[in-house]
This record gives sequence, C-alpha cells and structure tokens, in this order.
Amino acid sequence: MSNRSEAEIKEAIAHLEQVLDSGATTVAQDGSTTVFDLDRAAVRLKGLKAELSTLQGKKTRRPIFNRIDLS
Repeated sequence: MSNRSEAEIKEAIAHLEQVLDSGATTVAQDGSTTVFDLDRAAVRLKGLKAELSTLQGKKTRRPIFNRIDLS
C-alpha cells in the first residue's frame, strides 16, 4: 500500500480520466512529444480506484460479469 493521501489519489484519478477522455495518444508541445498508452492508463486508473476504495474502507468485490475472449 502506498503512502499517498486520498486527495493525491483523487488528483491522479482525475488526470488519468482526462487523458482517457481526450482519446489522444500523442501530444506535441514546444518541441517535446508525449506518447500515452491508453491501455496502460486504463489499467492504472483501475488500480488507483481500487486503492482509493481500500483507503476509504470499502470492500473489494468480484466483477459480476466475466470477459471471455473467443477469438
């Protein structure tokens, strides 16, 4: 478990949600380019939300639906 406060985790969640909502994978500004991996950002967001729930004393639950890849 990390030593971050609830406010820090909420801020990180807000930033990741902003990146995911934009849908941009590459941002160029002032000669520097930043590349976002949206899949990794989504995984990180899920982890931060779980960490926040744990910090708030909420129990973790199993997903109701399973994802099955039949390809």
